[in-house]
Order: sequence, then structure tokens, then C-alpha cells
Amino acid sequence: MISDPKHQTTLEVAAAIAAVKAQITRSGLTVKESSDFSAFEKTIRKTEDKYLMEDFSPRFFDLHGSTAFWIGAVNDHGNVVSVQAAKVEDLQDRSLAEHWEQQQRRIFVDPNPQARFGTEHAHDAYFLRGRIVYHGNLWLRRDVRGKGLAEPLTQLGFLVALLKWSPDYLYGLMAASAAEKGFGIRVGYRRFVPRGTHWDLPPGHIRPDDWLVYSTRSDLIGLAQTLASTDGVADPE
Repeated sequence: MISDPKHQTTLEVAAAIAAVKAQITRSGLTVKESSDFSAFEKTIRKTEDKYLMEDFSPRFFDLHGSTAFWIGAVNDHGNVVSVQAAKVEDLQDRSLAEHWEQQQRRIFVDPNPQARFGTEHAHDAYFLRGRIVYHGNLWLRRDVRGKGLAEPLTQLGFLVALLKWSPDYLYGLMAASAAEKGFGIRVGYRRFVPRGTHWDLPPGHIRPDDWLVYSTRSDLIGLAQTLASTDGVADPE
């Protein structure tokens, strides 16, 4: 029988999700997926950081199951200890940088004339087109940080996005300090650009030092294959 590479990839991604989910479960957490972003906002407002990114706010976007999801991790006491979200954009007619020019200006600059959006965005963003997933609003409660949970939780979000949408690219915007310490490579990003969106004068709550971090579909499939074959460990020793 001749195998179908596409179906084989689907099985590998599903196996990787199962392996990563099992690793998270062994840490005493339960993960739940949802496309209800009103519930996401309520969940975020109850966290210690209370920070809901505009990209995942139902006040700015119509977010529904075909284009967005969020994942929450809950401990044995029923308390949320981690959240993350992802959404997909079909950018066939414009680059990611051009998409930023339109979207970021509408969200941040139009309501705040003091903010000034720049024009020298991350180099690669001018060439990224197609089905593109944005992954963000990642949060871990302070008492679960530093326990090796950030990696499998983030990888779970990547893998669910890969299985749902088979994107051309998946990207995030990461603080320079986190990128320089290798957090991005540990969770599964494979390409790094030391600039994200460019601001001449950013809004007060926006970091001006973000890096663009991203992976191609091939990168994500490679991550899934590694996780599936190593019981959920991306970089086995």
C-alpha cells in the first residue's frame, strides 16, 4: 500500500499533541481548548497580570472557531495557571508587514494620536505571505514558572494550530531578553529577526524591543515529528 504523506503528517501531529498533552497532565494540569473569546477575556481579567492583547479581544475582532482558539491550563484545584491564544489570517494579497501597517494603525494609532507607527518593520515580515498564524497572549502563573511547563504548553498551541490550519507560517512577537536567552528555540520557533513591528513612538503598554519569531509549516512539521518520536520532548539529551 502506498502511504499518503499528508495523512501521515496528520497522524504525526496528532501523536505529538497526545505526547505533549500527556507530559502536561503528568505535571498535574488539565488543558482545555475554546473558541469563546468573551470567556477568554473574563479568564484573563482574573489573572495576576490581567493583560488581554488587543489581537485577541472581542472588542476589536470577530473571533470564532474557524479562525481562532485559546487554551487554558487548570490545576487540581480548578485554578487557571496558564493561557495562550492563536488566530489565522489569510494574507494572500499582502505581506505580514503590510497587514501590520493597516491593523496596528487602526488599533493603536487612530485612537491615540500621540503614538507613531514606524516603517522599518522586521525584514522578513515584508516577505511572509499566505496563511499566517499569530500566537500570543501566553501567560503562566508565577508559581508554575521555571518548572519546565512553558515549553510543552506553548508547543501544544503550535501543534493545535498546525493541525487545524496547516499554516504557511506561525509567528509571535517576543521580548528581546526572552529571545536572546533561547526561549523561542526551546518552544519551537526556528527563525528570529531582531525587530518586530517598528514604532517611532509606541503606546505606553507596547514594548518597542520585540523580535519577530516564526516557523514555517515545514519547521512545525519537523517539531511535531520530533515530539511524536521522543514522547513529547523536543530536545532529548
